[in-house]
Amino acid sequence: MARWMLLTLLWLAGAKAVNEPMTYEAAYAKAQREKKPLVVLVGADWCGACKTMKASTIAKMRESGDFDQVVYTTIDKDAQPDLARKLMEGNSLPQIVVFHKSDDGWKRIAVSGIQSENRVRELIRQAAHDQQPDRVIR
Repeated sequence: MARWMLLTLLWLAGAKAVNEPMTYEAAYAKAQREKKPLVVLVGADWCGACKTMKASTIAKMRESGDFDQVVYTTIDKDAQPDLARKLMEGNSLPQIVVFHKSDDGWKRIAVSGIQSENRVRELIRQAAHDQQPDRVIR
């Protein structure tokens, strides 16, 4: 019985680690290395809309493979306020920020509020095709 419980706990810990996004720094490095767009969800633990976005839109998209061609991570606005301030436009939460590489450097596309799966797919598609450059982020 004890062995079964230990194996279950180890499996759950591994499953949680797989589902947890990497740090922003690791995600940014991976996006550069793999030449993939970087998708960042900026939110906060207290934000109900952020929790809904993670549990519905993001979870479904990750499960269905929609994020296979991008690198995904999250930023907690309260835990990393300086980084969040650099990434965000305004103070609305949640914010989805998509960075993509172009000949001129990293470009940025951002939206605020709860987004549908289709809207997030469109942002990723825009980034992949470099159709809507914004400002260069270095």
